[in-house]
Amino acid sequence: KGERLKEYNIIYINGGNPFRLLYFMKKSGADLILRSLSKQNTILIGASAGAVILGPSIDVVQHFSPELNEIGLNDYTALSLTDIAIFPHYDREDVFKEDTGKSIEDRLSEFEEWNNISVTRLKDDQYILINR
Repeated sequence: KGERLKEYNIIYINGGNPFRLLYFMKKSGADLILRSLSKQNTILIGASAGAVILGPSIDVVQHFSPELNEIGLNDYTALSLTDIAIFPHYDREDVFKEDTGKSIEDRLSEFEEWNNISVTRLKDDQYILINR
């Protein structure tokens, strides 16, 4: 199944549930194929959850939206095609509401401090280009 990825020069990884996306990428072997293709002339595009899984982990998703982990994923290690941790939808307070009233920025700052990591914040109209 994942072998078909080798036929393409550009691969677009859409959003959705990051836990399910990561689980099925690993289960199908697509993660290994994408790692291999990333070292070639293949362009990988990740949107939303697709961008998050290209980084080192989806820990930030577990921090913000643990209810999405319907499949009980325990290993949040992502594809590590970049060492940049992405937080998409940074401008969408409506998506990431919390009972305590803390802003997305407040919660992201806490996450960064607790995990000793820097997270790149992307609004819905922004992107980041990484050349390797």
